[in-house]
Order: sequence, then C-alpha cells, then structure tokens
Amino acid sequence: MTDNFIGIQIGPVSFIDEGVESVLDTLQEKAAVNALVVAPLTWAQSVAGRADYGSPGHGVVGADKLVGGAFWEPDPAHYRNNLISQFRAPDELFAGFDTLRDVVPAARARGLKVYPYFFETGLSDRPAQVPNFIHAVEVDAYGRRAARPCVHNPHYKAWMFSVVEDVCQNFDVAGILWGYERQGPLMNVLQGEVPACFCEHCGRQARQQNIDAERAREGYIAIHRYLQAVKAGEKPPDGYFVTFLRLLLNYPEVLQWEKMWLEGHKAFSREMYGLVKFLDSAKEVGLGVWYRITTTNPYLRAQYDYRELVGMCDWVKPILYHVPAGIRFNKWTKTLQETILKDVSPEEAAGGLLKLLHHDEAPLNQLPETGFSADYVRKETARMALALNGAAKIYTAIGVGMRNPGGREICPDDVGPAIHAAYEGGADGVLLCRMYAEITLASLEAAGQALRELGKASYSSR
Repeated sequence: MTDNFIGIQIGPVSFIDEGVESVLDTLQEKAAVNALVVAPLTWAQSVAGRADYGSPGHGVVGADKLVGGAFWEPDPAHYRNNLISQFRAPDELFAGFDTLRDVVPAARARGLKVYPYFFETGLSDRPAQVPNFIHAVEVDAYGRRAARPCVHNPHYKAWMFSVVEDVCQNFDVAGILWGYERQGPLMNVLQGEVPACFCEHCGRQARQQNIDAERAREGYIAIHRYLQAVKAGEKPPDGYFVTFLRLLLNYPEVLQWEKMWLEGHKAFSREMYGLVKFLDSAKEVGLGVWYRITTTNPYLRAQYDYRELVGMCDWVKPILYHVPAGIRFNKWTKTLQETILKDVSPEEAAGGLLKLLHHDEAPLNQLPETGFSADYVRKETARMALALNGAAKIYTAIGVGMRNPGGREICPDDVGPAIHAAYEGGADGVLLCRMYAEITLASLEAAGQALRELGKASYSSR
C-alpha cells in the first residue's frame, strides 16, 4: 500500500474542463497528492459534475445537470451474460473522453496510484435511462418499484461485479474504493421514506432464515403510517418513543428483516473484496465508511462494528468532514425529534445523542455555524485505529471543500487542523474530499502546507 497516502477524490468533469496534465500538475504541486480516487461510474451530480456554488478558482462553475453512467467505455466482453449491459453516460460533454483510458496512464507516468471509486446509487441519483436497471431495484412494502438497487438482487450484484472485473483487468489501477454508504429499511423509514425492500429475492432470503415476510411487511407499514400520523399532528397517549417501541415489540419481524438486510449488505462488500483479490491479490480494496456511521447515528454505529471490517478491505476511509458534520448532525437530530424523539426538545435530543456518540461539540443551535471541531477528527480516527489494531490502513477523509447547505462553508483555515488531527489519531494517510471540483486552490494549498509540516509530503516539482 502507498506510504504516506495523500489522496484526493475527483470527478471526470474536472479533467475535461482543465485538461488531464493541468489537473495533475495542480494536485501534485499544491497538495502533494500521490493517489487519485476517480469516479468512473456514477449518477450523482455531486460526484461527477462541476461545483454549483462559490468560486473554487479552477475549472468551470455551475451545475451541468449530468445524466450520468459510465464515464469510460465498458468492455462488452464482461457484460454479455448480464441483464444490465448498456450504461455508458450519454452526456455530450463527455463525448470522446474516457476517464480511465485518458487519466490512468497519465497518472501512472507520474507515479500516482489510481483507485476507481464505486458506491451504490441513492434516491435522487437513479440510472433511469439504463435498460433493465428497473429489474434490479427494490420493491417497497406496498408492492411498488422503488429507487435503490436491492443488495439481494442477483442482477444488480452480477453487474457490479462485472464492472469491477472490467476495470481491474483492463486498466493499471491500484485497486478500488467501495463506498459503504447505505442504511437499512428501518432508518430509511425514520427519514420519511416508504419501507423497502420486499422483492422476490429478499423473500427467498427470508424463507431461508425462517423470517415471516408478511409480518415484517405489515410491521414496516405500521411504523411508516405511525410516523406519518405523528408528522400530521397525532399525539399518542403513551408518548412518541414508547409507542414506537411498542410497534417494534408487536412486530419483532421488523428487526429480523433489518438484520437480514444488514447481513446482505455486509456480504456484498465481502464478496467485492474477494472478487478483487481473485483478479489480482496485489490490488487493494478501500472501504468508505459513511458519515452517518462515524458521526450522527448511534443505531448505525451499533450495526457496523469496525472490527468486522478486517478481512473486508485493505484500507478504510472514515468520512470525517468536521465542518459539514455540524449541519448534518443538526438535521438528523431534528428528523428524529419530529417523530420518535418528539417527547423531548431538539436541544435535549441533541445533548443525548452527542453523549451517546461521545462527541464533545457545540450546542445544537450553534452547530451549523461552528461545525464539529478538529478534535472530533482525531477522536474518531483513534477509535477506528483501536478497533482495527493495524489489520487495515486508515486513510481519513478530510472535508477540504464541499457545498454545505444550511451551514457555513469550509475555508482554508479549517484544513490544516483537521489533517494534523487525523495523523494524531493514528491515520496512515488522508483523502482530500469531497471532490476536487469543489475545493478551492487556497484549501488545496492549506492541505499541502499541513502535510509538509508533518513531513508527509514527498512531491517535488518535475
């Protein structure tokens, strides 16, 4: 694995807007970057596209409304037996450009490692134009097709495995980064979504585990309707949280279903690791651990024990964007306080959640402006280091630049303290995030300065 790993996440549009060699010059000279985490497959505007706010001082600013898909030319040989086989991004902006063919050789010529970044599509980032993708998505509790792909769906898994095989066999990449950024149906329902998935593949899993699928479906519908009634003004006589617990007790199949989904999600990641190692044991697998696990949600933290990551990856990317963490925590607290924690005030809910997560941060009403402290980066990196005990490297994801709706924007003065804190917590490297297109040149320079102060930056101009 890369010594003194200094990576940056970057979307394909930056190479088009600025030119491949120019981007690489900027990254090496300003931030001493030695690894690129590129996004060759995504439908997420924030990952593939331009910054739609501020003035980063490079590239083109303004939303480009990408359709998305594969920003490289997939090798048809890998998809001949797949239901999903045509997913090249149709965006005219990328005509004639291949993220992997055009970027990987240029990066490798400079000694930069490249890791394609894959993560699962979300509600708003859906590949609706991809033929047959509808057959891979979840089915909700009311029998309707949903938006996210199902972790038990064989068509979805076969496609993702083919994508990774294609990329690892056809390009000189160091490995992949797999985004561990999903949550089960119960948390999705608490966020106002309709519960899913109840497709035939989930039903088959349930039968194998002796779970009553119909009772689970009824329970999720009951919880969904209860939460909707609370939002409409209903006041349960025994309180909001007690009534929620009663539903869980009356429908124990809900948590059984949640556990089944969780184990399917973890199994998918283990299979992905095994696939990459089968193709080439020298290639690395990174695992991106979602901010909701590291930062905001004690229930998700309980579900994802870091010790279980051993044998699932070679390195871990804990997402610890400390400035955006303030508004993210604020929003999650208010989401809960509007439903199952409505018995207490937002401030009381936040105080309890902060203590449960062992965060020592500002009061709720100040968090959007202050964000979390850099010390949060140190403590959470150290917590992961303690759990992994050297079995996998830790490349802490630092929020160097990204849009932060409702909270203050990241500035260059935020960058250095967070990088110092990551290494103090035991990080083996850092990953500059969210995406290069959003990061100002001043913040890149601040990152480079901090890395030089720490003796981590080894780049010298060509």
